[in-house]
Amino acid sequence: MTDAPKSDLRRLMEDLRRDASEYFQYVNASIKPAENNHWQPRLEPDHYWSQASDASIARARELADRLLRYTAQAAAATRGAPLVGIEDLSDLRQAAKTMRAALRFRRYRFHDVEVINDEDRILGVRPAAQSDHECLAPLEADALFHDHASQIIQTIKLIEASADLAPPGVEGSSPPQTSNYRPGTAFIMMWMDPSLPELADVVDCVKENFRQFGINAVRADDIEHDGQITHRVLNEIRTAEFLFADLTGARPNVYYEVGFAHALGRRILLYRKTGTGLHFDLAGYNCPEYANLRDLREKMTKRLESMTNRTPDGGSEDA
Repeated sequence: MTDAPKSDLRRLMEDLRRDASEYFQYVNASIKPAENNHWQPRLEPDHYWSQASDASIARARELADRLLRYTAQAAAATRGAPLVGIEDLSDLRQAAKTMRAALRFRRYRFHDVEVINDEDRILGVRPAAQSDHECLAPLEADALFHDHASQIIQTIKLIEASADLAPPGVEGSSPPQTSNYRPGTAFIMMWMDPSLPELADVVDCVKENFRQFGINAVRADDIEHDGQITHRVLNEIRTAEFLFADLTGARPNVYYEVGFAHALGRRILLYRKTGTGLHFDLAGYNCPEYANLRDLREKMTKRLESMTNRTPDGGSEDA
């Protein structure tokens, strides 16, 4: 069985990977290596870059221009590609930044939003951050660039395979998405314990309420995944149109997820069963109590009517 024909973009990325390796090898042979001394202070970020010749610097900039052009084309091609997900697009962005920094012999690092907690209390939120202040030896940069270029090429292969799935006569993919969330979706954050059947009743009630407004709601245990479930949960929080959280039980993971959502600036429908206290972190937020499932259904319906300007089962309030 032979591989599918290479697209122009895949050939360009493979050429870039080869040309970049030649660049790294040339610079490595032409600069003074750092002394192997355990007591040597950390190298300055531009230790190697400052030793590169003008010709090498010009070459690095030309390679960086090609890199950004090709990765931008790959990112645009992911829209509507059924085999490529949001995680792949995020990986593509990280790879482009890592490879661009490597061309200047620097290591790019990215730290996602982090919720700082102590057992069941959220202490704060550390925002996302990125840096490239760490020096990288030419051969290390070569290996890093090669690995991420290979990752991008694998994504391009998925894009190529997605194009093969398009109906005959249809060129390209579906129209670009115009928002950062998936319309008609909701993610439920709540206590999960199979030994407590009343929790299953609550999630069924919430899903049914969303369904009456044409919204498909899921909880973490509904998600099919190949990677770590935590990553998929955070991705659901980033991209679902609606977020629902039941703080009953004061579960640390639910507070973590709510804190992450707030760090992203997301609006959440917060609820709690009567008698459930609120931690100080959320004391200032609107979090109605519900006495039973009927009470939850009525209160949630009113909020969804206000948020969607629709009535249950898809009708518009203006109709």
